[in-house]
Amino acid sequence: MQFERHYELDDTEVLHRLQALTDYWQAKHGIVGIWTGRSLLLKGRKMGVKYNARVTVGGGTIVAEVEAGFLAEKLGAPAYVERKVDDYLDPSNTLRSLQDRVPR
Repeated sequence: MQFERHYELDDTEVLHRLQALTDYWQAKHGIVGIWTGRSLLLKGRKMGVKYNARVTVGGGTIVAEVEAGFLAEKLGAPAYVERKVDDYLDPSNTLRSLQDRVPR
């Protein structure tokens, strides 16, 4: 699955928001995010389903390519990922409130 999201926030703000999302996914689902500049590699396994994603951020656009397998698609993973990204990019959510969502 591949998708794009456009944003009007500055790139640094978006990077911080996506870091909060990857922190959430790591704490909640064990998905590990490895950042290299403005690129992110996500890897993990949940309930026997393997997840891999490559995400790039910059110039007002996020491009994500997610490999999650047939079962994950049937269970709604693509829609879940898109909803979470949209939620974390929503300017009405403060960065602090997003960071506070990470389970402790």
